[in-house]
Amino acid sequence: MAAAQQANLSFIAITDHDVAMTNDDLAEDPPDLPIISGEELGTTAGHFLALGLPPSWVHPKTKNDRDLLAAARAVGAFRILAHPFHPHTPWTDWGTSDFDGMEIWNEDAAWRQNNAFDLMDSLLLYGENAQLALVRLARTPDKNFAKWDELLEQRPVAGICAADTHARIRLVAGLDWRFPGYVPSLRVAREHVLLRPDASGGDPAHANAAEILDALRRGHSFCALDSLYPADGFLFRVSSGSGSGGPGDFLRWAGAGRIQISVPSGASLPLIKIFRDGREIAEEETRTIDAPITGPGRYRTEVFLRQPGLTGWRRWTLWVFANPVYVTAQ
Repeated sequence: MAAAQQANLSFIAITDHDVAMTNDDLAEDPPDLPIISGEELGTTAGHFLALGLPPSWVHPKTKNDRDLLAAARAVGAFRILAHPFHPHTPWTDWGTSDFDGMEIWNEDAAWRQNNAFDLMDSLLLYGENAQLALVRLARTPDKNFAKWDELLEQRPVAGICAADTHARIRLVAGLDWRFPGYVPSLRVAREHVLLRPDASGGDPAHANAAEILDALRRGHSFCALDSLYPADGFLFRVSSGSGSGGPGDFLRWAGAGRIQISVPSGASLPLIKIFRDGREIAEEETRTIDAPITGPGRYRTEVFLRQPGLTGWRRWTLWVFANPVYVTAQ
């Protein structure tokens, strides 16, 4: 909680492995930092997060993924598949649809995609600039995006990003290295939640954990690697007829429509990609897009920035991705 405040977060979801937060834990919740109580459950098929668990939650004594997913659903938890393509703990039960969301970007899984040279470069940078060091390890989760698009063909699935920070690398038995630290890790990627104007009685800046969780569940959010550049003010909207909506919203197709995307003015020139039903339909280096759309579909966007610094090699790096806007025929 202290690291989240130091990292200037507006909220944090805490999901320890197979350990739920207690009432005493939640009693330490700072007044200006909503805490979403959760748990990361290890199962026979991989890991999933259960957010919004009630204090009465009792962890079922089973590792069966479907039994645990059902138990979390029964108490109203928001269930998210964690790091589904992690090299050591991937999700394997794609035959079930009993979940609500999926981690698209996971910091722990991302750095494992790097080779020895990239890891050494990051390690050397860490002492001088921890944020740049961790940004160096960012990679585009192509498998996650492909699976997300596949799932979205069947039903809405909320996409999120996660720090998955442990602040611990086991060197030998009994000896741990506190790397990377909680604060720099929590500053890399952030989930930007788009709250209703009437949240917290008309003051969304003071929304509580339940209101934030409801927005996440509905896909009213986008993820950004704010260590590349703060994404506050990023805009993604689709309009058709008299209707208009952002991430997670549903619109009725009215015969014509437009898509609008804009990034904060201080950012370097980004690369913006637009996807419809999982297929890329546009790609442009620009700060704003205002273009027509040709029909119903699931519209989403990915935005990239160049890596800064000499050893970044100006590599395009995923900066922002947003939940889809659903334009329906009826």
